Amino acid sequence: DGMDLCLCAIQVKPQGPVTKVRYAGANRPLWVAKKNTEGIAEVKATKVAIGGLTKDDQEFEEHVLDLQCGDTIYLFSDGYADQFGGPKKKKLMTGKFKDILQSLQHLNMKEQKKALEDFMNEWMIGSEQVDDILVIGVKIT
Repeated sequence: DGMDLCLCAIQVKPQGPVTKVRYAGANRPLWVAKKNTEGIAEVKATKVAIGGLTKDDQEFEEHVLDLQCGDTIYLFSDGYADQFGGPKKKKLMTGKFKDILQSLQHLNMKEQKKALEDFMNEWMIGSEQVDDILVIGVKIT
């Protein structure tokens, strides 16, 4: 089958307003919430998995981003968006997941974690978890 993933390297610089983030993804994008802006931008992944039927010499596109203090990046598995639940026992879907994250931007990271957990626990009532659920948020400070 292969594996989908995203990988980031964050250059920590104690001086200066810009932090460099290097990202590459195998079917998993990186989302960026810029401080004081609406919406969440998506950095696209290379549309192949690692391993499985993917050729050994496959190259994955690397993206370099300049982020400012207060910007947030999100790396995540497909499990949150693919979870069944709600009143109609349907998948949450990526658009709704992005909307949820956007609505949480005024919260600190600990509060965002709790809000995501609380939402998913409520969403899943009466449904079993179907996949891994992983969300990593990193706020640039």
